[in-house]
Amino acid sequence: MSLEKLIDLAGAAKAGTGDVAFWDSCTQTFADLGVTGIGYGIIPYASDATVRGFTQAGFFRHTYPQDWVTAVEEQALVDDDISVELIANGTKEVLWNDASLLDHATEPQQMQSELENDIGMRFGASFALNRTPAGQAISGIGLWVSETRTDREFDLYWQQHRSALRRLSFAMDEGIRRDHMSVLVNLTPRERDCLSYLAIGLRPAEICWTLKISEKTFEKHIKGAKEKLRASTRDHAVAKSLVLGLIQP
Repeated sequence: MSLEKLIDLAGAAKAGTGDVAFWDSCTQTFADLGVTGIGYGIIPYASDATVRGFTQAGFFRHTYPQDWVTAVEEQALVDDDISVELIANGTKEVLWNDASLLDHATEPQQMQSELENDIGMRFGASFALNRTPAGQAISGIGLWVSETRTDREFDLYWQQHRSALRRLSFAMDEGIRRDHMSVLVNLTPRERDCLSYLAIGLRPAEICWTLKISEKTFEKHIKGAKEKLRASTRDHAVAKSLVLGLIQP
């Protein structure tokens, strides 16, 4: 990948490009490097994933095929993805065709790996991206390469493109975190307002007065925000919003 493409991508992230347009620019650049599909995710709190599973604790967007959606995503089997677990626990890079990955895998993880192999998703890699110093907001990306058919073919592909794919992955992650988090969690302006005022300690009645809305409307906004953030309480929603940079109190 040329330096020009990285510069263009970084510029798009800063220039007010729409969230979907930025996502599409990233996925197209990956495709230009031979990547068939990507899966990008972020987990606000690692402890939340430990308790509730990756599906409920994190946020994920992908360009994987419908077979994967039906077999894996709709069944919440991402919770059994050995690559996701390793990345969340600090492994920097995972090659999907590495047979040793399953040496200590659980039975559900082995079954999930076999399922993905059956639908043709054997060759690819996952990268750990960024996390805050406290270990919060862990992000990672999976890159599926369908055009390689053997371990040898994938090894050659990886030697050629690994460095460029890593740079692109980090550039995409930076752009999403800084300017385009709505590709994962699309809060409305009013939902953000309500969470922002909760974050600075205002009571619901004070927020209603400030925003000139009824208590019923306030509760509607909070309910919507909680659903989108997969939060169990108001405080949980505020905490997730803060660590994801969705609100700036």
